[in-house]
Amino acid sequence: MRFLAAVLLLALPAALAQNPPKCGAMHERRSAHSLSPAEWQRLGRVVYQLHRQGQFDRFARAHNVVFDEVHGTAAFFPFHRRFVQEFEDLGRRIDPGFTIPYWDTPRDYRDPASSPVLQRDKLGRDGRVSDSCVLDGVQGGWGSLFPGRHCLQRNFNDGDSILPWVPPEMISSYLQSDRALGLFREHIEYGIHGAVHLGLGGDAATPFAPNDLFFFMHHANIDRLWWQWQIGHRSIFDYNGPGPDGDATLDDVIPESRDVNFGGERVWSTMVLGFGSMCYTYDTAPPAPNAYPGARSRATQNNWDMPAFVLSGASNTTEASLEVARIHAAFDTAPGLKDLFPGVAALEPALSRDGAQLGDRGVQLGDRGARCNSNNKDMLEARKLVYPAPLTSAWIEMHGFDSARVKQLYDEGCRLIDMLNNSTYESPY
Repeated sequence: MRFLAAVLLLALPAALAQNPPKCGAMHERRSAHSLSPAEWQRLGRVVYQLHRQGQFDRFARAHNVVFDEVHGTAAFFPFHRRFVQEFEDLGRRIDPGFTIPYWDTPRDYRDPASSPVLQRDKLGRDGRVSDSCVLDGVQGGWGSLFPGRHCLQRNFNDGDSILPWVPPEMISSYLQSDRALGLFREHIEYGIHGAVHLGLGGDAATPFAPNDLFFFMHHANIDRLWWQWQIGHRSIFDYNGPGPDGDATLDDVIPESRDVNFGGERVWSTMVLGFGSMCYTYDTAPPAPNAYPGARSRATQNNWDMPAFVLSGASNTTEASLEVARIHAAFDTAPGLKDLFPGVAALEPALSRDGAQLGDRGVQLGDRGARCNSNNKDMLEARKLVYPAPLTSAWIEMHGFDSARVKQLYDEGCRLIDMLNNSTYESPY
């Protein structure tokens, strides 16, 4: 009996035997919007060396191999967290101070092509008209070897422009109201994740998107949002959805390939920033906890030093504060917003909207169809929220998504936009 007990103990996953060690040094990922020209140049020098080493080709090949395993499944968040961290670690071998800047893409959602990140001395612009080759930015003139020899390509999805992405207010609503990770993953994966890939086009709209540096910056931001959700709901170990053999578990092996192999690491190893190999944090997200949150079995309501809600996913704190205050003030004219922004609803009633006057008309969400085909131009001029472009049928098919589910969530997002636009709310973005 003692022998059997010893064997069973040895068979337990390492996570149950002991907590991952706390990181000795932490690296801070910063918003790409905040980088100075000198910092962009430093970033460019590192990624050029990674390109010369063939790392972009290697990561593009690896992502292509595991594509079906890491999209539309629970592995979406932990795989990309580990994948970006692996790439970042390679860059740190070249420059010990290297980190991947995150691109807060919702901040640029109205007119993505005008983003300060997509400038000629930064990430670069659209590809050349004749062949979609990217000629400027830190990857200007690069060639890629996977899936065959070609230039790095971009092809904006609206001519010289990019169709609107997802507004920050939608992300804030998801951060506050999505109680299950599976729903939050759907909102992110069917929303801002796909919108940015499709917006840039070219390599970005393929399974080998890691050819483009945007991929790592985009997924760093998605990781930041996931971390905010984990903290905000005190559900740091919440993990559910489709797994490799039925329902996903924390003991699932992180999908890997010959090109990017994680040595059989389990999902649980990625769940807490500041521990194990997850030695990084974000400049505008909650910090890593001082102590490991607790046993994996305690999936929710851990008693640890973190706030109860993250109210906004915005990286600009001034804009985030205005967003929260104005949504709170709009409750009088649109009380249904309280269900979509429960964190804001929990604030003190005295919170006011930076001096603006409230209207007196009531607005309800109702069950009407979303008006996603309304004129975005008029809404842009009025500084109202604009509708994001829907995912294309080709994108949905490539990922094996349920098209009806994608449409359902998209229509719900449009109704949220309608509700905000018909209230007293004025977007700061």
